[in-house]
Amino acid sequence: MKTITTFLTTVLMAMLTASLNAQTFEMVKDINLSGDGGKPGSFFEYNNQLYFGADDGVNGRELWVTDGTEANTMIFKDINPSGDAAPKYFTEYNGKLYFNANDGTHGMELWVTDGTEAGTQMLKDINSVGNGNPNLFTEYNGKLYFRATDNSHGSELWVTDGTEDGTQMVKDIYPGLYGGGIFDITEYNDKLYFTASDATNNAQIWVTDGTESGTQIFKEINSSGSTNPKGYTEYDGKLYFSADDGINGRELWVTDGTVSGTLMIKDINPSGDGNPLYFTVYNDKLFFQASSDDPYGGEELWVSDGTTSGTTMISSTYYQGGVKDPKDFIVMNNELYFTAGSDIDGRELWKSDGTSSGTKVVKNISTETYLGSNPENLFVYNDKLYFTADDNTNGIELWETDGTTSGTKKIQPTIATANSPLYWAPHFTEFDGSLYFSANYDANGVELWKLTTTTLSVEDLTQATLKIYPNPVNDILQVKTDQQITSISLYSTTGQQLQRWKGQTSINLSGYAKGVYFIEIHTPVGKKSSKIIKQ
Repeated sequence: MKTITTFLTTVLMAMLTASLNAQTFEMVKDINLSGDGGKPGSFFEYNNQLYFGADDGVNGRELWVTDGTEANTMIFKDINPSGDAAPKYFTEYNGKLYFNANDGTHGMELWVTDGTEAGTQMLKDINSVGNGNPNLFTEYNGKLYFRATDNSHGSELWVTDGTEDGTQMVKDIYPGLYGGGIFDITEYNDKLYFTASDATNNAQIWVTDGTESGTQIFKEINSSGSTNPKGYTEYDGKLYFSADDGINGRELWVTDGTVSGTLMIKDINPSGDGNPLYFTVYNDKLFFQASSDDPYGGEELWVSDGTTSGTTMISSTYYQGGVKDPKDFIVMNNELYFTAGSDIDGRELWKSDGTSSGTKVVKNISTETYLGSNPENLFVYNDKLYFTADDNTNGIELWETDGTTSGTKKIQPTIATANSPLYWAPHFTEFDGSLYFSANYDANGVELWKLTTTTLSVEDLTQATLKIYPNPVNDILQVKTDQQITSISLYSTTGQQLQRWKGQTSINLSGYAKGVYFIEIHTPVGKKSSKIIKQ
């Protein structure tokens, strides 16, 4: 019996592997039949559907929705009958979808939908004579905070509990039409931190507990001018950011949530601005771009463990002066990927394991010396990195990499005829197991496309780093791993994806028949997979 079971498991795993190695392109729908495409963008998944903005050539740029099929890709609501609603800045809060849109009468204001046309409406006309333009949405302490501009106070910090009456300004930080100029709202240590200006202090770090009296300057780092703190990023229990104290220039700072614990980590550039940017946590350290006073320098790759001595430049032997202008950081399969320039090859795709010797160009994509392929829009999907790049033969195209030179290649559907098919911002997003983006591959213009790759392998299925219990399972399956779980997918033994859960550590399988299934657990550094038995 054991031999038969082993044989069946081997066959099932082989079937799954065979069925999950395909790569297919599909135009979801030709949205705009009369123009240069619907130009879909600003994708956001809500209620197991994908919402986005698009222009069908008749109704203007409106709110659209898809479940991934052509038949069910449709305009969700014509918010602005006389022009473009231009929906954007989507965020989910308290079971509903909030966004910025223009109905043609009130300007860009705060809208909400419960997933029905009747339940899609403007929540509040924040600016009665212009655009409220709500953005920078951040959920905190059971409410949704954001930046908005009304006709009396300018740009200030606002909050909503989902009702019109409960949508109001938190505090008039800078009285007058200029407003506080709110930037970089982030939650840390049970409070919201952000950058703002009042009538006395230009661009300082502020903090709020959600009340008017609890909204105040956290620390005046620069008493003679603008601190302009930005890039707030939590790492190792503290909040890191760049700031200018008026003496050392713009450098790396940290706070533990106390005024006395808000300090400059290091004067990276004693002769000017270190200007640290693009903070990314990787391998238990903080990576970023910064400028030293190195005579061969410029913007280079730096790393910090939170100490002065542990904040250093990662030099590259690739050319004198190190990596230039690194940005677009993203982690895949326990390596740090980014774009960077080179004196010889121009801007290309790089990767690093955190060491000097392990920091290198993935591939020189461009065929032209000095020009570079200018990779952009980096996005991890199914254990590969997807991005746009121009090899100077056919314009901006879709590329994928597994991290190796030979595994870095451009891909496209067989029907592709257009030059520079991804010239228009593709807005990559993963939905229902596929990679969605906008592209112009043929005569239809820029339309909604999806790429589906199925790469679950036998090696993935035999990984033992997961805690999955109980297995066999009757109803609720618990999943634990040492990484944050972003999604869990359930597959049949034929490789069909049956269901996908986002951000959950337990899944309900009570509705599925008894038998063998496979689950795939996605984390920020890759995926882990296992066989399960449903009793």
